[in-house]
Parts: sequence; structure tokens; C-alpha cells
Amino acid sequence: MKNHVGFIGLGNMGMGMAKNILQAGFPLVAYDLQKEPLEKIKALGAEIGQNPKEIAERARITFIVVLNYMQVEQVVFSDMGLREGVTSGDVLVVMSTIAPTEVRSLARTLEEQGVKVLDAPISGGKEGAEAGTLTIMVGGEKAEFERCRNIFEAMGRNIYYLGALGSGLSLKLVNNLLVAVNGLAVAEAMVLGAKAGLDPQMILDIIPKSAGDSWMFRNRAYRMVDRDFACRGELDILLKDLSFIMEMGRSLKIPLFLSAVAKEIFQMANCLGYGKEDDAAVVKALEKIAGVEVKKGNKE
Repeated sequence: MKNHVGFIGLGNMGMGMAKNILQAGFPLVAYDLQKEPLEKIKALGAEIGQNPKEIAERARITFIVVLNYMQVEQVVFSDMGLREGVTSGDVLVVMSTIAPTEVRSLARTLEEQGVKVLDAPISGGKEGAEAGTLTIMVGGEKAEFERCRNIFEAMGRNIYYLGALGSGLSLKLVNNLLVAVNGLAVAEAMVLGAKAGLDPQMILDIIPKSAGDSWMFRNRAYRMVDRDFACRGELDILLKDLSFIMEMGRSLKIPLFLSAVAKEIFQMANCLGYGKEDDAAVVKALEKIAGVEVKKGNKE
């Protein structure tokens, strides 16, 4: 009989991840502030906790998939939070993208209760979360990683143990630097092409067969052309990650020129009201400057 797995945060990524844990045969006890996702996961066979404390009382391993460190702190330290229900030997797995310094601070605080913390940020988007094909980057004690490995394998296809606590988050920030800078380059290229009078559909057809191709081009450019900015990866979340990337660079005394430019342009997109849209919506900020819109049938 498998032990209960705790899961907190049934949002854009968490719902698919929780479903896959259930489908792998693990009994799941879940919590979210919103009623609707709880009803959905309950219908699939999960048990529902009334608060994070109850999750910790019923599960020895709990996964946290919330937006930011403020929400992690609320889940762990608020009244009826996880800290009130944990016992020595429990493991909390933080899958949110936060700063490496933040997860280390969390671990130091929980250490006195004998609770272990892993950082395990994810990459692969909502589609990967639903398909169980995420990349999961894990930092923390190796023994705790091995305890959680089979649960990670229910959620992801590519599972990497990277060493000390915070290592997973460091690599996730390296990845998201590339996501942000490359995504911005895709937007800039599409706007340039549209302004030059090129058919955006031809750009979509030709670039994947050329040296300028990239995963970000193939997964963002078509959204820009189709004007499909329904959120898969929220622009504001990427902006948050860019702040962590710049902080990481400062702490290591490394200049991050392209990251700094990307952060300011994503900030501009946020100020223009696109923060809750897909991160491909950064193209709309560049379109305003250029006076052109990237869409099918549109020529300058």
C-alpha cells in the first residue's frame, strides 16, 4: 500500500501534475484555495484536505506548486499551515520557481523540526504537466530525492538530481534566462518581418527550416501570428523569474546584459496590461513601438 502524497496548488501546472500522480496509483490528498479545482481532482479520486496542516498530518511527502515565495510562506507558516502538521522525517518539495536563497532560508527554518526540503522546479509548460513529460530539476539531500523519485517519475519524463539544495532552482533560472531572451528575440524578429512587409505565415514556414530556428520560435511565433495569447505560461511569472535571474547575477558578480534588456521590455509589457496573458504577448509591446501588428494577411 502506497503512502499518501500531499499536493498543494492545483493551478495552471499543478492540476495536470496532480492528475498524473493519481494515475500512477498514489493516493493523493490535495489542497487549493479555489473550490473548483478541488472538485475536479476529487472527482478523479483524490482526497481533499481542509487546510495545509491537514495535508501535512496525512502525508509524509508534500509537493508545493504555488506562484511565488510569499505563497510558499503562507502555505508553510500561516495559521493551519504545513508547519503545524509536519513531523520529523517529512519532506516538503517546493516546485515553484523562487530564488535559491529563499528555498535555503525555508529549509533552515524547518530543520529544527526534522523536516527536509527539496527544490524541484519544472519546465515543459501546461502541456508537459498534463502529459507527464515535464523536466524536473532537483536540489537537496540525495536520500530524500530517492524517496521522491517514483513520484517525480509520475509527473516528468526527464528527472535530474543536481546536488545541494538550491541547485535545481539555479538551473531553472539559467533555463528561464534562455526562455525570456529567446522569446523576446522571436517577438522582435516577427515585428521586424511584419514591418518589412513580409507575410508572417511565410516567416513561420521558412524559419523552422533555417539556422534561426529554435524551440521558442516554434512554440511562440505561431501564437503571435494567430493572436492567441491565452495563458499557458504567464508573462508576469516570467517577469518574476527575470528578477531572480538578475539577483543571481548580482550575487555572483556576473553582468547579464541581455537579461537586463529582456526584463525591462517584459516590464513594459506588464505596464501595458499584458501581464496575465501568455508570455508570447510581449510581442504586443514591440508592436506598439513599431506601429505594426504581426498577424496573417497583414502587410505594411
